[in-house]
Amino acid sequence: MGISTKVSKLIKFISMTEQKYSTYSREEIMDALNISESTFYRYLKQLREEVEIPIEKDQRTDGYKIREDYYMTPPDLSVSEALSLVLAGNNILNNLEFPYCNEVNMATAKLMATLPEETNYLLSNLENKIHFNLKSLVDYNNYSEVFNTLQQGIQETKKVRIEYDSASKNEVTKRKISPYALDFNEGALYVYAHCNLRQDMRVFRVDRIKGIELLDLSFIYPDDFSVEDYLGTAWGVECGKEEEEIKIKFTGRAVRKVKENNYHSTQELEEINEDEVVMTINTCSFNEVKEWILGFGAEAEVLKPERLREEVREEVDKLREVYGND
Repeated sequence: MGISTKVSKLIKFISMTEQKYSTYSREEIMDALNISESTFYRYLKQLREEVEIPIEKDQRTDGYKIREDYYMTPPDLSVSEALSLVLAGNNILNNLEFPYCNEVNMATAKLMATLPEETNYLLSNLENKIHFNLKSLVDYNNYSEVFNTLQQGIQETKKVRIEYDSASKNEVTKRKISPYALDFNEGALYVYAHCNLRQDMRVFRVDRIKGIELLDLSFIYPDDFSVEDYLGTAWGVECGKEEEEIKIKFTGRAVRKVKENNYHSTQELEEINEDEVVMTINTCSFNEVKEWILGFGAEAEVLKPERLREEVREEVDKLREVYGND
């Protein structure tokens, strides 16, 4: 999932009010976080009521600070809760090309240090026996500058200049973007941003960014933005202009595979017989779905829409040219 800008701002809010003396006024916090007055009070209410952090206003200085007798207690986690966090951390650590590897390592160590001895013992026996695989298609070792600059742009709400190698046009273009969120999706990292060149939202694959520069230009982060809402009914990261109903008939070995997996939030299955099933989905990702369908070969047939059926037929004709009719 995406790295939330709201979360990073809330963390920065806490950091600014952790000072021994109430250094920062409401206006200074608003400027530092690049938020409106209404958002300031909403964040303050959430931290006070939902996280139960006693942030108080000093009437003499107009500054905000966390009450001096307050401190964060070690988390009271069950074995299952602690194990889930350790496994999530190990999953990233096992993919050393991922960003945040060092930070995850330190966070896991700190978590383990706060847990009771009995819980630690149980975890040490379980963590090597349960595995999840978060497969990355890209080695991000060479993209630390790109990732760190994007992260800084998101955190500080600063625009970024990028040189982007577009897969669709096979050319490098220079753009100014306002980065909103980072998201790991379909085996790769993407940044969701407003593009000055297109004057619209765009999704950029991080490993296709060939050059990057943080600019001293601020932008206003939309409080109502979320990756989930932006993607809507997208299959992966492709957001077309219109949502379409797609029907695909699966036969043979594909039937069991389709029954066992939930590929999309709108997915509905109609069992024709034990060897045939029809899947109906509603999505705005026409091309991504087409590529997925082709992966099933002759065991998947597009029933509708007709234009998707025709495009799949054209791809099959190209395959015949490659492999011949022998």
